[in-house]
Amino acid sequence: MKVECVVFDTSAILLMFTEGLRVIDQVIELINSPIIPMIPYPILSELIKLSKLGRPSISRASSNALNYVINNFSIANAAGSPDNSVVEVSTRYGCIAVTCDMKLLKRLRRMGVKTIYLRASAGKLEADFDLNF
Repeated sequence: MKVECVVFDTSAILLMFTEGLRVIDQVIELINSPIIPMIPYPILSELIKLSKLGRPSISRASSNALNYVINNFSIANAAGSPDNSVVEVSTRYGCIAVTCDMKLLKRLRRMGVKTIYLRASAGKLEADFDLNF
């Protein structure tokens, strides 16, 4: 069985702590494979910033997300903006990208990156690639 690397953006990580969505479980179920969850360093930096400067609910969710990420994710070395770093890591390592950011989702799709996104109407994650890859 292949182990998939999966890179998460800030919006996907925060879903776990703002909406109580079991993002990791849903990703594993969708791809039917063990995963190596990753975030690029700029996403880690963004979570740190949000935990200090965000609205109280976002600050609290970001602090919880930060603790979770540090204990459960691999941190990928990348530079640039958070969005650019997700693109860089997903293309460099061939990772599946998980995002709720529609602008980033469209960009990743144009680049041929396999993506998973939140289907808001269903309240769950959905893959936009053939699940029998």
